[in-house]
Amino acid sequence: MEIELQYLYRSNDAMMVPAELAGFALAESLTFEIVDAFWDTHDLTLRRAGSSLRVRRQSNLPHPILTWKGPSERREDGARQRQEVEVPIDHVPDDPSEIIATLRRYHLWDLVGPAGGIGEDAELEIIGELKNRRSSHLYVQGLHRLELAWDRVTFPVGKPEPRLEVEAKRQAAARFLSDVDTELRTLYPGKLVPAPHGKAKELCLRLYPDMFR
Repeated sequence: MEIELQYLYRSNDAMMVPAELAGFALAESLTFEIVDAFWDTHDLTLRRAGSSLRVRRQSNLPHPILTWKGPSERREDGARQRQEVEVPIDHVPDDPSEIIATLRRYHLWDLVGPAGGIGEDAELEIIGELKNRRSSHLYVQGLHRLELAWDRVTFPVGKPEPRLEVEAKRQAAARFLSDVDTELRTLYPGKLVPAPHGKAKELCLRLYPDMFR
């Protein structure tokens, strides 16, 4: 289960990293490059169902990651919550038959198909890629973990988009997200705007505006 706060950063000021966050201490920081390739049907059936399917290449990992995310719902604390399944794979699929074979191999097809409303004979293709330079920061309080990420996202069209995300790395830590939201708005007054949707939907809105009017 993925539970996270998502913001757009509306400022030219430097993206600062707090030493503490809502009582959590900064424990680790990493910077790496990400390339996400999103797969869907020709009619964007998964996207229309609120789901997404991607293959991520990350510069600090030796293998790509296959990720499926289900529809999100808004929590009372402002965070988005959705089912998420991540699987490390040995290489990047490069054609429709291979991505479906990969989904079957890792027992994800039975999850992706029904949730996205696509049948056994569906064909998937890459609908777009985005690049991201991520600054990731792990915060710790006892057994609880939060990840704060500054993202500098580059889309195939349009301007780059700076984003800030905070994810509860363990579900029990999600109860702190309301305090995190309050503190972030104090740290960055007038600079953070709740993201209306995730990066996958933003990609589709930019590439296929006629399909989402």
